[in-house]
Amino acid sequence: MRKFKGLSRKRLVLVAVMAGALLLFGACSQRKPAVIQEPATPQFQVTVAVPVIETRLVEKTVILTATPVSTPAYVSRTNLESGTLGYPLANEPQTLDPQAATDDASRLVVAQLYEGLFSLDKDGAAVPAAASGYQASNDGKTYTVTLRTGLQWSDGQPVTAQQYVDGFCRALDPVLANDLAQQAARTAGISGAAAYASGASGDCATVGVHATDAQSIRIDLEHPTGALLQLLAYPSWLPAPRAQAAGASSTSALMLDPSSFKGNGPYLLAAWQPETRLAFVKNAHYWDAAHVAIERVDLQFVAEPAGQLALYEGGSLHVASFPLTELPRIHTQPAFSQELQSLVRPGVSYLGLNTLAGPTADANFRRAIASAIDRQALIRDGLRQPWHTPAHSLIPPGVAGYQAEDDAGYGYDPAATQKFLAQAGYGPANPPPAIELWTNREGNNPALMGVVADMLEKAGIPTRLVTSSWDVYQASLGACNQPTRPAGCSYSVYWGGWVLDSADPGNLLSGVLGPRSSLQYTGWQSADYEDLLARAVGESDAAKRGELYRAAEKVLLDDAVAVVPLLYYDQLLLIKHGVGFAYPPFGPPEFKNWTLP
Repeated sequence: MRKFKGLSRKRLVLVAVMAGALLLFGACSQRKPAVIQEPATPQFQVTVAVPVIETRLVEKTVILTATPVSTPAYVSRTNLESGTLGYPLANEPQTLDPQAATDDASRLVVAQLYEGLFSLDKDGAAVPAAASGYQASNDGKTYTVTLRTGLQWSDGQPVTAQQYVDGFCRALDPVLANDLAQQAARTAGISGAAAYASGASGDCATVGVHATDAQSIRIDLEHPTGALLQLLAYPSWLPAPRAQAAGASSTSALMLDPSSFKGNGPYLLAAWQPETRLAFVKNAHYWDAAHVAIERVDLQFVAEPAGQLALYEGGSLHVASFPLTELPRIHTQPAFSQELQSLVRPGVSYLGLNTLAGPTADANFRRAIASAIDRQALIRDGLRQPWHTPAHSLIPPGVAGYQAEDDAGYGYDPAATQKFLAQAGYGPANPPPAIELWTNREGNNPALMGVVADMLEKAGIPTRLVTSSWDVYQASLGACNQPTRPAGCSYSVYWGGWVLDSADPGNLLSGVLGPRSSLQYTGWQSADYEDLLARAVGESDAAKRGELYRAAEKVLLDDAVAVVPLLYYDQLLLIKHGVGFAYPPFGPPEFKNWTLP
């Protein structure tokens, strides 16, 4: 992925859905707009690398006659050196800077090279990492976190509490503009964090995070925060490896040269070949090095699932994704099928609706769109991936206790669609204008949104499907991320997705879809919604917090109809027999917890 100025700091919010499979989908409606090739940019200046091109999927029937070909049976093998884990990355990391890493590839790499205060176990609970423990005040507004004794950097120098404070301040600094760190700090309610992150306060000393001695960090909160420990496991709490100017990038030779690299995690940077691979070796100075079983990790940059599968079959990878068209072959070969793993990914794929421009500025028109989506057909007949779960609420089942009731949002109801269209002023004599659906063109997203477009066409809503490369898609939507800007943007519907970073629903409901978030592009505002989220953050009782989040979700899905959930995520991977693996539900895997046969 190319680094895009002004956007490289953002996490890949719009993650590629079930990447790699080229799928046929159900019959389209009779109306088929001609393919149009023209820019689809907002009505204000935005610099992009390539114009967004409007396209429309065209129905095509292809008849294939199978020719029997003898296919060699799969044999599980690896060609890697003993003690080396071969692992694929679909994208090259954008940075190794622990405070600037927000894309998935960079976060996976940084998680091996640095260690924060806490981490999340397989159930999403916070467990001590570099911290040995914590104490909370009686009013729940002050926490004191204590570091383990004897922590060292990879050069043997001590790791101090002040370096964790420096790292947090740097991640929060508006010059570096780490959106994820800023959102997490606001969600945690850390005193002074919002003012510093916004630039209103120019001194991080005003933020309620201080080193009281070499081993202790005091955290002052504006209000009790029930999910604080999960938020302390967030990557914004990684230490700063060396003194740096506020906001300065550390993607320099000091960060990229293995001979000068400095980290405090279980692994060290051993090599980086641009566009090819990146390698780690075990860090002898890591406090728990005795329990790190894998000596070396070889990360290979392989974008396409077909390429990962080829390397996996050839023995160069221990883990691989694969084209879903290969699933029948995998199932029919015992050696293959026993290596197939289905992993929980607590995330959701959704539609965002432009509430400020075009027909979707009318809430009834948005209700018509929501009622026209048949999620079961989308999964079964459109994507032809029947193992997915339809999503009627935003918080996935993997986040226990926070799911909305079955009546959340709008289910598939053709009669209701026509009723809402009529209430919006449309009918046979006055059909609605064509609306634009935006998505990136990688992976399955064009197929997914093509099926959505067909469903809207059949409901009487003309559509144009607009696709672009990932970086252009981010740039174009990024220009519409302010509350008033979607009014100048031509899309009515955009595709979005999010995998939660913690077991706190606020990570999605506030950090991504909140009215003040820079990562949502609907333009909607709601004081009631923000009030419910603020009350949820300060609620220490888990059951009451769940009720507040569910109430907020109903405002978003039922009243505002700013978002329409589609389906929940999961992940199918091939993992070599005998590999001991651990994929936490939140955040990247940590290879210190893996073993090799």
